[in-house]
Amino acid sequence: MLLWALLLILGLVSAQASISKKAVVHLSPPWTTIFKGEKVTLTCHGFNSSKPGTTWWYENQQLRDSWSTNSIETNQTGEYRCQTQDSALSDPVNLVVSSDLLILQVPYSVFEGDTLVLRCQGRDHVETATNVTYYKNGRISSYFLKYSNFSIPRVGLSYSGKYHCTGVFRGTFFAQKRSSRKVNLQVQELFPSPELKTTTSHPTEGTPMTLSCETQLPPQRSDIELHFSFFRNNRVIMSGWKKSQVLQIPVIWRKDSGSYWCEAKAMTQNIWKQSNHVKISVKRIPISGILMETQPSGGQVTEGEKLVLICSIARGTGNITFSWHRVGIKASLGEKTRHSLKEKFVLSVMNETDAGEYYCTANNGINNISSLTAKVTVRSRDLSSQANSSENIGRLALGLIVTQFILIGLSASALLFCFGPWSKPVFSTHSVMPY
Repeated sequence: MLLWALLLILGLVSAQASISKKAVVHLSPPWTTIFKGEKVTLTCHGFNSSKPGTTWWYENQQLRDSWSTNSIETNQTGEYRCQTQDSALSDPVNLVVSSDLLILQVPYSVFEGDTLVLRCQGRDHVETATNVTYYKNGRISSYFLKYSNFSIPRVGLSYSGKYHCTGVFRGTFFAQKRSSRKVNLQVQELFPSPELKTTTSHPTEGTPMTLSCETQLPPQRSDIELHFSFFRNNRVIMSGWKKSQVLQIPVIWRKDSGSYWCEAKAMTQNIWKQSNHVKISVKRIPISGILMETQPSGGQVTEGEKLVLICSIARGTGNITFSWHRVGIKASLGEKTRHSLKEKFVLSVMNETDAGEYYCTANNGINNISSLTAKVTVRSRDLSSQANSSENIGRLALGLIVTQFILIGLSASALLFCFGPWSKPVFSTHSVMPY
């Protein structure tokens, strides 16, 4: 039996190392101090209570192999713990069975935001107790002329301390004041301050980023609903509290750099806590691969027509400022700032004096680069008209010559068709007899 118990303990320790969530012990009634002769029921709740399995109980750190159900009943002072197949060892429950005349009963577990109920209980004189007084750390917290529980709504961590109570019990001939033993009450944190985690603290501009507000409720309060909110530079990123502890930012820009944090809130208990601050610096990609193109292509344009200068970059993030220039002129012809890798600038009416070399630049605050120059020539409208006229005359003359050849060819074909090929006449050597 001893060997079996030892092997079982070793197995439990090994399993516990791989299990993160603790089992939870519930008391009924909820008090950790009871009178001698009374009993309390302890129930063990594992991580998956709906799944049947073995439950192990420990009394004063000793495994009780005779207890294998999830609920046990006891009337003995001691430290009790439990464990299930899918949970780690629970926190200890220290049960006190008292023979005193007056006891102060406090719940086993109290969390911030709970309503704390203290009960000053006399063993044989509950209904006759008067002048019931509750103390915290030696100071009076509440006083009742008649017997009454002391209820404190929405307790905080500052309510932790040593509590006791006194009561006056009136006999037939005299009144007697009784005092309970001091009970150490620890108000537990409902959940720790959240930790803000990011996929990266130096994201690249134009890429997505994920924020996660991480905290955890205790197993005893796993049914509480937490809501979350995210902030940047003292401003909320998304209005209202959200159930999700994760915030997806589809695209982040350099202007989004700053100090980030989050808050978690238990809505029913109205308890919220703030995370650490995380500094996020968004990196901008430098500009590269600049190119300027013209329309019409080749940079040849007729006087009076428009010229389109197209400036593009292969890579770069942020607001890109494109500007267009002509060699020899200090001032830019124009500029545009966009979240774009390509922009165009239109010179609506070109003159002969506008001929020259043109180029463009791009700047995103990280670097500024210039394109190669493109030569633009402007043809005079008169010369262009003369060239067009000469070209048209040449085409007309060529058309007339081709037409004449076609007509000559048609005439020759017609004569051949009408007269056929030329040949000598043939004379007969026979005489014709007269009739």
